Amino acid sequence: MDLKIDQVSGILENLTERERMLLKAMLGVFVILGLFVLVGLAQRSVAELEHQTAQYQTSLDLLASEGPAFLAAQHGGDDDVMTKADLFTEEILQDNEVQLTSYVASHASAVDVSVSSYDVDSHPLGSTGGDNSGPLIEERQLRVDIRNAEMDKFIELLHRIEDSREPVVIKRLDVRSVRDEGKVRALLIVSTFQYADEEEE
Repeated sequence: MDLKIDQVSGILENLTERERMLLKAMLGVFVILGLFVLVGLAQRSVAELEHQTAQYQTSLDLLASEGPAFLAAQHGGDDDVMTKADLFTEEILQDNEVQLTSYVASHASAVDVSVSSYDVDSHPLGSTGGDNSGPLIEERQLRVDIRNAEMDKFIELLHRIEDSREPVVIKRLDVRSVRDEGKVRALLIVSTFQYADEEEE
């Protein structure tokens, strides 16, 4: 090994100044070509990621727009079938006891989706009249952060929430692909509603 290194050193020492400059130029070209290859691979990975994200978003948009019509067709237009609107009657909202955190957690656990965090919030909607009467309806929201879930399992979670017999709706959905193929990161906001207690005058 030492002999080969000595031979290479001897060859380099015997090179003329012009030959050394050409050798340096060749090395520079190889370095630049290597950088071009790395940049090309990186751009290709980004393009593939953007393509996957676009496909996922298209699928979700299709589910949102065509899902209700598909379900209606599955039921054959039966008037006795309960629709989502039937879950938001005054009687149901007056006695709405849905606990959003445990509700989503149970469905996520059932489909093996790991939730990173929950954040609960509420907003008044409307008023019963008068300055001190308070809100007529209260919207309770749950912000669900899912950082790494398989796409198929995440879709199943959405299906379970929308198909449940509880007055719960998916209000907002933000989905992005992650490095692992077929996995997503999602921000999900789920809402339920309840008639607020009227304050006595």
